[in-house]
Amino acid sequence: MWLKADTHLHTTFSDGGHSVDEVAANAERAGCDVIAITDHADGKGGAPEYIAAIEKLRIDHPKLLVIAGLEWNIPPWGGDDHATVLFPPGLDNANVMTLFKARFDDYQRDTHEQALADEALRWLASQKSPGGAAPVVLFNHPSRKWDLSAELLKPLEHLRSVNDMVVGFSGAPGHQAGTVLGAYDYRVKPMDRWDPLAAEVGGVWDALLARGIDIWAARAPSDFHRTTGRENSWSDYWPGEFSETWIYAPDRTADGVLRALRAGSFFAGHGHIAREVQLEVAADGLDRPATAGEVIEAREGTSLQVTLAAEIPAVDWSGTSNHIDEVELIAIGAAGAESIVKQPPHEGRHLLTHSLRLSGGGVVLRARLRRVVEEGPDLLFYTNPIRVISIE
Repeated sequence: MWLKADTHLHTTFSDGGHSVDEVAANAERAGCDVIAITDHADGKGGAPEYIAAIEKLRIDHPKLLVIAGLEWNIPPWGGDDHATVLFPPGLDNANVMTLFKARFDDYQRDTHEQALADEALRWLASQKSPGGAAPVVLFNHPSRKWDLSAELLKPLEHLRSVNDMVVGFSGAPGHQAGTVLGAYDYRVKPMDRWDPLAAEVGGVWDALLARGIDIWAARAPSDFHRTTGRENSWSDYWPGEFSETWIYAPDRTADGVLRALRAGSFFAGHGHIAREVQLEVAADGLDRPATAGEVIEAREGTSLQVTLAAEIPAVDWSGTSNHIDEVELIAIGAAGAESIVKQPPHEGRHLLTHSLRLSGGGVVLRARLRRVVEEGPDLLFYTNPIRVISIE
């Protein structure tokens, strides 16, 4: 089932300007099915009163799935680089979360060591909910404090060499209502609202995929803090008001959402320009087409049939008449990454169909939709990839 989610939100338990109840009420008003409260670990995130407020929220908003999390100051970067840590039911309690932040948060430590992050990821991997779900880690606003996006390739590759706890990163940062998009006020700037890690064909995301690392970037959280002073670079839209992450979950439970996030079964974008976006790859011998996040095998030379389908709402988030101008299919193979299709969409739900012959090195496929905005930046939706392994 499709669930609209915002997985990175702040409240008055850290540096947010609104209570948990205000945030939840406005998220529900904007159509969210799932929210994650992720206050900073150097604030009151994880404290007993924080957990109590989240538990009350679940009672007061029974139709809203509320996941408890933290924004982790990742070692060895002190407070410069952050990740969302989402805890499954059974682990979303003050004992577990305060232990995690006391042992592993890097804010104002005397020393800053990469080994501490590695230890944290191994510790998280050892934690499982009664239902078997593990915590999920998502790197936030990745390029905001870096000179070049490319500098993040080795750190992300290292984190994934420890284990698979870091399932992805924010392909699009939050803070989309401010004058400085994403609050990217240092060297790197967003490309049509998306971090260059995801937006550049052949960039860091594609480089990680080319190395065989299945990591997900089709995530567009709000990083919500406050709505006041929208001329400020750090101001936000309400959760789900402008930025959306749509998760295709096995069921309407927190465990189901976390499993879907781990599996890459989600897409994301801005402006409410598309719904039920589905990238599929079909090939002879498959029982069904593969979908985003999946890995399949096919013989070298097999014809792959790629489709991109979506529902396009008549109006966007602002009530303006809506349409899609361009669909793009990106392929990552042995020779690198390239845009192999870039064209206006077909009429109807199936916006793109394309056939290609599988080469010996295999291929990874991902897609994006674009609505051109004359004054810019454009509005886009991104899918997660499908990996096709070539066998003899």
